[in-house]
Amino acid sequence: MHINRILIPVDFSPLSTLAVNYGVALARKLKASISLLHVVESPGALLYTFPSEARKVVAQRKEQADKMLPAFVSPEDQDDLDAHFIVRAGEIEEVVRLVIAEEHADAVVMGTHGRNLFGRLFIGSTTQTLLRKLGVPVLTVCHVTRPLEFRRILFATDLGADSDRGFEFAFDMAQTTGASLLVTHTRNDPPILTFETPQLVMIVDEERKRNLKMIHDKFREFRTKATAAKVKIECLLETAAASENIIRTADEHEVDFVVLSLRKRGVLDRALGATAEPVIRGAHVPVLSVPIDTETKTEQDAVNAVEIRS
Repeated sequence: MHINRILIPVDFSPLSTLAVNYGVALARKLKASISLLHVVESPGALLYTFPSEARKVVAQRKEQADKMLPAFVSPEDQDDLDAHFIVRAGEIEEVVRLVIAEEHADAVVMGTHGRNLFGRLFIGSTTQTLLRKLGVPVLTVCHVTRPLEFRRILFATDLGADSDRGFEFAFDMAQTTGASLLVTHTRNDPPILTFETPQLVMIVDEERKRNLKMIHDKFREFRTKATAAKVKIECLLETAAASENIIRTADEHEVDFVVLSLRKRGVLDRALGATAEPVIRGAHVPVLSVPIDTETKTEQDAVNAVEIRS
């Protein structure tokens, strides 16, 4: 895990103020730098009917944002965290991706809903798009009610083929911050059929046994690695719906934030719809979504730059 600079999109809503506070806390803990970004969107209808007036409106909004953005970070934090303040005009998704590449940002911290200074729903309408497209971890802030601390991290995993990569990130985060690690998996057994025969019951039972053994073997691997590094770890096996289980477990165990791994190849849409999105929108703590991809960050930056230019 190498997070050296954190990008924080700001829309001047109360929720983005909270996101800045969380971004500053995360940056201090990881000894990282921060960049705050505000995107001024072009007034669409005005742009086509009165282009000169539209340019004037954009210029006024940029000037206003230039004055307001530094006020989100105390002078001490500005110095300690090498804070950059960026105001750009354009489409939100494109600008965020471009600035990530320009700033060499390793993570993004953002709210998941909230209306901005000019009345438009900003982050709520873009979170899904950015989670699908960004090649860096995204810490989302929604219904949080307490300051960000680093006592306990919840890593929720489906124990798929690439679950080790998600665990490595959560483990590194716990080791770096001194937090304990709570791993949860929701068991997905074969369904119980209404017309079972003895042979079918035997097949289903064997599959359940194999699935349970795989889960315990993987938990054992996680515990062995954590114990060797003196990271406190606990593994929980649940049977409820995955998203409900994650939110409930986070509340019951008073975790400070949740780590989810999102696959970028092929199944991301389903992952977001089935588990990640309900957790991001429903959790009472921040959710750190980590993209699991075969591309390196340098390769992803190159892809982003090509897509933006095209």
